[in-house]
Amino acid sequence: MKTETKILFTLLFLPPTIGELLSGSSPPLQFFNPVMLLMLVLLYGCGTLLIREAMVRWNLQWSVIFLAVAYGIVEEGLMVKSYFNPGWIDMGILSGYGMYFGVQWTWTIMLTFYHATISTLIPIVLVGMYWPEYASVPLLKKRGLRLAAAGLVLITLLGMMFMGTWENGEMIPFDPHPLLLIGGTAVIAMLALLAFRYRDSRITTHRFSVLSPPVFGIVGFMFQALNLILPNLLAEIGTSGIITIAIQLVFFASALLFATHQVYHRDVTKRHITALVSGSLSFFILFAALQEFNPGMNPDPTQGMLLVSVVSLVMLVLWRRTVIKNETG
Repeated sequence: MKTETKILFTLLFLPPTIGELLSGSSPPLQFFNPVMLLMLVLLYGCGTLLIREAMVRWNLQWSVIFLAVAYGIVEEGLMVKSYFNPGWIDMGILSGYGMYFGVQWTWTIMLTFYHATISTLIPIVLVGMYWPEYASVPLLKKRGLRLAAAGLVLITLLGMMFMGTWENGEMIPFDPHPLLLIGGTAVIAMLALLAFRYRDSRITTHRFSVLSPPVFGIVGFMFQALNLILPNLLAEIGTSGIITIAIQLVFFASALLFATHQVYHRDVTKRHITALVSGSLSFFILFAALQEFNPGMNPDPTQGMLLVSVVSLVMLVLWRRTVIKNETG
């Protein structure tokens, strides 16, 4: 199999594997259902593949963040519509919390950060660092671009029509106000235009000293942990939704500042980036194992999550070893 083909299939299957299987959103019994897996590949895989192609073809650096955020809106805003639906199955205590003008802002900020990092950017980085010689090489021709776009559009439209609230073993379609869907689509278009507008823009900073790789790893772990735990904790103790949203925005801004002053630092190395990625994924590897021992953390059957955790840890260690070896070699 040609290397380009290996990269292509990895980008199609790795994002849903991390975003759905490792996180426990779709435990093994669900994830490996052929119909479910196909849907996830069309959504996560095609979406991430298109972002990676735009990143290469448009020569994007920091502005790829716009496309990563846009993907989160496509999935959670347009397809499953969880940004607007208090009855979405995964909401838990965040159902209706911090909801203003028809948007569950607390959930929206949390899931946008999640998808922008775990579902899209991290898989792209994993592949790019494993096959560095192909990091700037387009993988798709015009036909491939059309097929990937068609797959993403198809699954999004199907979700818009049929996804909703799970009641008595049946999915009841949820239809938010049309202006919310129109607004979400407009924001996606605006973000894509911004990514293209800043396609040649570069950030290289040295104002502060670059932190050590272990600190990068700790930061990655803490960012993912705080993004998921903090909103739920604040809702649990009865914090006002406005206050929680403000805290989340400060958190989001902190992540952007870290990227600006550390990730794009002129002295950053592959060891720093591998540590950041490893720290981010380590949180979900730990979380996956905990779900096996504490099924109450996940309403779905969690058999096999410990195996998912162990396999993921082994693959992450092998990936890091290969990347570091390539750098030193």
